[in-house]
Formats: sequence, C-alpha cells, structure tokens
Amino acid sequence: MRRRSDSPRTGRSAVVAVAVAVVVLTATAIWWTARTAGRDTPAVASATLRGLTATTRSAAWSGMDDHHMDGGNGYQMPAQMMPGAPEGDDMRLGVGITLRNSGTSVQLFDLLAEFRLDGGSGAPARLHSDTFGTLPRLGPGSAVDGFLYFDAPVPAADDPPLYLIWQRDGRQRRLAVPLTGGTTGHDHGA
Repeated sequence: MRRRSDSPRTGRSAVVAVAVAVVVLTATAIWWTARTAGRDTPAVASATLRGLTATTRSAAWSGMDDHHMDGGNGYQMPAQMMPGAPEGDDMRLGVGITLRNSGTSVQLFDLLAEFRLDGGSGAPARLHSDTFGTLPRLGPGSAVDGFLYFDAPVPAADDPPLYLIWQRDGRQRRLAVPLTGGTTGHDHGA
C-alpha cells in the first residue's frame, strides 16, 4: 500500500515549489542589483550615456532671504504669495550642467525622467525645473548649457555629498554636484 507522502503528486508539488522559489530569488537578486548599481562608484564631473555627454558645473543654493515685502528687514512673503517655492526646510539647488551630443545622430533626452538629486540628508529629489525650456533633442556635435533645479534640505557637514543620478536607456551614472558654498539670489527688479 502506498502512503500519501509518496504519491507522485507530492513529488511534483515539491519540484514546483523549489522552481518557484528559485525564480523568485533570481528575480529579487536581479532587482536588487539593478537598484543598487552604481551606488559604490564615485561621482564624476562628466559622463557619457548613449551618445549624450553630461558635464556638471558649479552648483549653489538659492536663498529665500531676499523675499521680503518691504525690501528690507520686514517680514518674509507668505508661501501663498510664492507659488512653486520650496516647502518646509527645503531650499532650491541650482546645478549648472552642459549637455553635448558626442554621437553622430540626433539624441533625444527628457530631463525630468533622466535626472534626480541624491545624497545629503533627504530622500532623492526629482527635478523641480530647468532652464532648457522645451528642448527635447540635440543634433550631432551640438551642446547646450543650463541649470537643473531641485528642492532639497541643505546637507549637514557630516552628511554624504550630493550628486546627480543620471539614468538613460537602462544605464546609470553618478555626477558630482560641485557646491560653491554660497547662495544664488534672484532679483525681482527691486
């Protein structure tokens, strides 16, 4: 007489369970490797991904101290009067960057999808705005300079350095953010 545990059905179930476990572990390992790829590589000033080269220039925090109603030592404008201003303890960081088409064909790009700010004390920050306008592509050999703006907390002296994560076509590079130490004010014509 055959015992239940010796049935072919139990053997097949065990094989299926092991196969599912192997697939899940493999998928998890692939996901983790992709997620952490490049974390241990140092940030560089310039990198090339699929024919487009990005080079970071100086970066500075934009201070909100100059947003006073009476032009002097008065009160700061309320947030309702400054739509789009950084919230809470965040400040706006402007990162100068040059994009150059180092390839032989037109290169398309999407700044919002490709760049984010990481490091420091906060979570990775998505691009807030930029000075590139609606430019979606560069012709062979052409280049454009501009700024990428992110809202993030100013890192403390013992926080990790800030860097840009540039992701393009499944590849990723870390670009250094060379802080100048000052702030960038912006004049309202006062």
